[in-house]
Amino acid sequence: MKLYSFVLLTSLMGAGISGASESQIVTRKIPGGFHDIVHNIRMAIAGRGIHIAHVLPASSMLHRTASAFGYEEDVYANAEILEFCSAKISQKLSRIDPANIVLCPFTIGVYTLVKEPGMVRVSYRIPTGKPGTDEAIEDIVDLITGILEDASW
Repeated sequence: MKLYSFVLLTSLMGAGISGASESQIVTRKIPGGFHDIVHNIRMAIAGRGIHIAHVLPASSMLHRTASAFGYEEDVYANAEILEFCSAKISQKLSRIDPANIVLCPFTIGVYTLVKEPGMVRVSYRIPTGKPGTDEAIEDIVDLITGILEDASW
C-alpha cells in the first residue's frame, strides 16, 4: 500500500527552495517494517549507480549515550542515516561555487519512533547553497524524491 503522508517539519515561509534561511526537512510517514524500507531505499540508491558512502547507526549511538546526558527513554526504536553523493550533481555544485562542496553528501534518514511502532519515517533535507545554485538544488531534490519513488514500498 502506497500511503504517504508528507509533512514539512520546517516552515517554507513563502520562499523558494534556495531562498529559505535554513534547510528544510521533509518527512514521509510509511506504514511498514523498518528493515524492509531501509533495504528498499538502499536498493533504489544502488539502482541509480550511486554508492552509499556511509550508514550512520543513529539509534544505536543515541541509545548508547542517552544516560550520559540524563535521558532514560529512547526516542527511536530504529534509526539510520544513509549518506551518498551524485558525482554529476557535485560537479555542477562545485563549478557554481567551490563552497558548495559542503552540500554533499546527501542524506536520507530512516527511523521508527518508540511511541509509534509500525510507522516508518523517511526524512531528507532540502539544502540551501550559494547564489546561483537553485537548479543544482532542484537536481538534489529530484534525485532524492526519485530514489524514494523507486523504493516502492
